[in-house]
Amino acid sequence: MSSLRQYFPLALLILIGFSLRIHDLQATPLRGDEAFSAQYWSDLPLSHSLRQIAPIDPHPPLTFFLFRVWALALGGIDSVFSLRFLSALGNTVGIAAMYGLAYLVGGSRRAGLFAALIWALHPYLIWHSQDYRNYAIWSGASVVTLWLGLRLIRHRRRRDWLLYLCAAFFAALTFYGEILNLLALLFLALLLARDNGAFLRRFIMVQLFVMAIAVFCFVVLLIPSGFIGSYGGNLEAFAPIDYFVRFVPTLTLGEVSSSGRPGLWLFVTIAHAIAALLIWRGSKRQLIIVMTLLLVPLLLLGGAATQRDIFNPRYVLGTVPAFALLMTFGSLHGSVHLRKVVPVRRTLLASLMLSPWIMVAVCSAHAYFNDVALRKAPAWDQLGDFLTSRVTENDLVIQLSVDPAFGYYYAGSARDIALPAHPAQPIDEIVARLAELRGGYESVYVVAHEQAGWPNAGAVEGWMRDNLQEVLHSDAADLPIRQYMEWSVPDAFEGQLAQFGNVVALVGFEFSSDPTASGELLLWVYWKPISTTAVSLKSFAHIYGDFNPASGSRLWSQHDKFPQDGRLDTGRWQAGTVYRDVYYLPTEKLEEGNYQLSVGWYDPIGGERLLLSDGSSAYLLDAVDYAAP
Repeated sequence: MSSLRQYFPLALLILIGFSLRIHDLQATPLRGDEAFSAQYWSDLPLSHSLRQIAPIDPHPPLTFFLFRVWALALGGIDSVFSLRFLSALGNTVGIAAMYGLAYLVGGSRRAGLFAALIWALHPYLIWHSQDYRNYAIWSGASVVTLWLGLRLIRHRRRRDWLLYLCAAFFAALTFYGEILNLLALLFLALLLARDNGAFLRRFIMVQLFVMAIAVFCFVVLLIPSGFIGSYGGNLEAFAPIDYFVRFVPTLTLGEVSSSGRPGLWLFVTIAHAIAALLIWRGSKRQLIIVMTLLLVPLLLLGGAATQRDIFNPRYVLGTVPAFALLMTFGSLHGSVHLRKVVPVRRTLLASLMLSPWIMVAVCSAHAYFNDVALRKAPAWDQLGDFLTSRVTENDLVIQLSVDPAFGYYYAGSARDIALPAHPAQPIDEIVARLAELRGGYESVYVVAHEQAGWPNAGAVEGWMRDNLQEVLHSDAADLPIRQYMEWSVPDAFEGQLAQFGNVVALVGFEFSSDPTASGELLLWVYWKPISTTAVSLKSFAHIYGDFNPASGSRLWSQHDKFPQDGRLDTGRWQAGTVYRDVYYLPTEKLEEGNYQLSVGWYDPIGGERLLLSDGSSAYLLDAVDYAAP
């Protein structure tokens, strides 16, 4: 019973941390890097991934093996929850390891529980734990390696060697950034075990061996492709001020809490400096351990980033244990001094000192899970569903963002391409490609946002506007959807549906009562002019139903417009030529029920309508059975 009572708080923290990591795990769609992992790490044979993917997405072989085996165990990559569960599970292991690390360094269960609490609630770890990449798994394995490494340095038993070696191999072959942590641990061994030359030599050999294996894998996978010589990195360039402005707040509070708060970094840095001073006064050994594990990886990454643009906090996610120890020991040592003034239990005082971080972490988690503006990825799932249900094999889809998440969610029969293909693609080449594709498809869908800052941005949409008719503009949440067709419409219509005066004939229409992704009813009407008019006329598409108190009539939704949004004029249009007009009918004011869709023409100055042969002023196109979403 005493053993159960002793470990119940840790079990509770593990349960809390795990629950946070799987909460709404599938609520947001995969982002681009996650979709890339799903399609090219998990869904391809391992040999293909190592040969074709590793050179362009440099990660160790164990990552590809692990993700491939996980997908095979799942039976595919269709479930977002199941994919991300691997990251959540791998990072949850770090809660227990963080307890062991802090207990080993701090010598108390209190220290272990505080550190485990920080790991369980850490916003940056939660974010990565809900991300189908290898960073969360590596960070969980890394803190296990740190704990076993320090235990080896202290106890030096045979089983400690074996456990540490297994953990170090797993971490180093999951993410190359673990080499920075291994070097930090090596440096720490030189400080803590300098009295035992035999052990130190053996430890150095083990560290060098593990790092050599990781470097060997890196070289074997990447050198044949010429990656080392040509790759300049695809993230941020080295900037020393970023250590304080970005790295410290992000690795302490996560990106959700630190972004958009320019002065937060100063407060966090000062808080860490005070914590380091408190630890120094209480235990210099603890401070040496913490600062070594913290500074060595950060400085080594900075050095590497002077050669490649890889200066990003996630590449030193393995320093989070050091930040957790800094906050834990700073609070505990601070409580010793505070207790001289406030005579209450140290645990309570330490909790109070740590409470600002806990409150920020809780608020950050709430914002991450509930704030739509902080969504991890755009609505690729909605975009994919909309296109899949709409396109045919005669259409073409051009994706502007070059994002792998589109390919994960899109399953339509239409061909899809990414254009611009890369930022350096010349605009002339893009235009020539579009001209080559023109005429080969009934319609072209242009979707998503272009990559910010690309010099060829706007080339595709500009060419489309200049050469084709936009027959659909919509949005899947925040992802634009545009459909284009040729301006000229083949006169394949038999007869006419209605004639308005002696001015224009209605020869056809296309309508669906299913709203577009942006919530509008889309109507295409095909008009055939008969004669010109002295006054420029407008057409309308109206939805009528029972009496509408808001409009004071039976009108519930409408779209009135000049022909083709002013491109044509009834005073000058060409008789006998069929053209297409596009109408968008809002649905936000529609109630569930039955309606009628009608079209017609009128003089926008005097309001007189063109009449049909039966004397009516509108033609009933279709009945609309609207079901509110």
